[in-house]
Amino acid sequence: MKSCVLTENFSCDPNRLWLYLSKPTLSGWRSDVTGNEESDDGMNAKVTNRDGSVTDIHFTRKEKPRAMNGTFQNGRKKGTFALILLGGGDAASVECTLEIDGIGLFGKPKKLLEERMTMLHKAVGD
Repeated sequence: MKSCVLTENFSCDPNRLWLYLSKPTLSGWRSDVTGNEESDDGMNAKVTNRDGSVTDIHFTRKEKPRAMNGTFQNGRKKGTFALILLGGGDAASVECTLEIDGIGLFGKPKKLLEERMTMLHKAVGD
């Protein structure tokens, strides 16, 4: 199991960040995703990736616009995540914790998080 914690600052409202983080296909912000199917209660999602694989996400907590926790699985890769959004008005921070099992000897969860945060900065015009 490999883990990483990353904090990013944004110059926008946490509600806007929440919207993007909860909808990976919104305005195509996640360039690695082609589809997203959510359950009626919003606590389960199947995200189709550009490589054709599907990531199953099960949320254990979704507290709009403050926190999101859950588990995920994509093939043999599985793990847990936690997002905490802090701030208000025109400034917010996102603290992410990611634990991944099954990514091999050279897997880098920090790199995965940094890629997502770079995409999010572009999406919100930061």
